Amino acid sequence: MAQNTKQRVFYRRGIPFGNSTGVLLPKALLGADFRVTLINPPKNIKKDTMVILSPILENILGVYLISKADKKIKILAISTNINRHMEKGHYEIDVVPLQILRKSIKEKPETKYNIKNAKTIINARLLLELRKGI
Repeated sequence: MAQNTKQRVFYRRGIPFGNSTGVLLPKALLGADFRVTLINPPKNIKKDTMVILSPILENILGVYLISKADKKIKILAISTNINRHMEKGHYEIDVVPLQILRKSIKEKPETKYNIKNAKTIINARLLLELRKGI
């Protein structure tokens, strides 16, 4: 016996509902069966950054959020001796050695601005030291 079911698509944002998340739908659909599909999972910046940096993590001294736009998240990772640019998904990560960063802070106003407005992901103490030098 084939059932003739009408499929309707609803795009809704999850909202807080007690200890979990819920999706509100019209009351007329009470008692109906639903399939919920996650389209865009929430970002966990700290976890995602650590996964991207995992191959060089032993050389990382600190990790800082520089900017967070709609589609791009810019991260500064300070290292002992590695200098590279990494991109994966929404993340742009600049890995810069501490010595080069200190020189850049003295010479470039943009770097000073980024350090002043950075948010700590790992190692707040290093960020405070860098801010004292500004």
